[in-house]
Amino acid sequence: MTRLTRPVGALLLSAAMTLGLAAIASAQELPPLPQAIKDQGTIRIGVKCDSPPFGASGPDGKPFGVEVEMAKKIGEFAFGSAEGAELSCITSEARIPLLQSGKLDLILATLGRTPARQEVIDYSNIYFWGTSNVLVPGDSPVQTLSDLQGKTVLVVKGASQIKWLEANIPGINILQLNTTADGVQALRQGRADGFVGDGGLVATLGGSYPEMRIVEEGLDLGVNGIGLRKDEPELLAFVNAALDTLRRENFYQEVIPRFVKEPAVAAVMTRGFLEEPPPL
Repeated sequence: MTRLTRPVGALLLSAAMTLGLAAIASAQELPPLPQAIKDQGTIRIGVKCDSPPFGASGPDGKPFGVEVEMAKKIGEFAFGSAEGAELSCITSEARIPLLQSGKLDLILATLGRTPARQEVIDYSNIYFWGTSNVLVPGDSPVQTLSDLQGKTVLVVKGASQIKWLEANIPGINILQLNTTADGVQALRQGRADGFVGDGGLVATLGGSYPEMRIVEEGLDLGVNGIGLRKDEPELLAFVNAALDTLRRENFYQEVIPRFVKEPAVAAVMTRGFLEEPPPL
């Protein structure tokens, strides 16, 4: 028995060392971090905790999701361990103020790139694209986006879909709430006709609430990037290289199925992470 366990133990140790060395090698290939982040010993990243599968809060209060795993990998690239990422749950409305105040180094929280936001912050390269969708009660008469004319929809405060809805659906009423959970609760209480959110989020909600359904017509094609303060070229180069590494190492193909159980939805999300977006 002893003769058998020694080789097995040695193989496991060797495999662990190989994985560790691979992570170090990946980190060494990236551009250097800014000295200020090296000195603080962590990279502070804001993530969503109310937008599954991108980011949600678990029973233990810790965030989990696709973007959360991305943030952990950035911490690993920066400091050799996922603990190198100091994660904070943030709301859509508070994302940019927290970044600009210096409390965060990066926003990795379903941050759609818009002209207005580009005036005040910088963005990494695009890492995800997709449409938004509308969640409605199963017995709703709403079948297409045009059916929302004159009706009330719920969105999270600071959401990028607000301008699109106002510009494209005449007479629509928009009720802004603090979190996705608030929006779903209000919809189930009959306080509005629909809830609007990122496609992956709405697909996840649709699977969780069988009494709801998704309007098939998508809206507001958008692209997500990581948000940074203006004029931080060293950090921008590091982040872009980290995103390139995630794609090259098949990170998304491995991570997305952990948080998206419906294969068709997982396939659409994976495409959004791996393929170039269509013209906006």
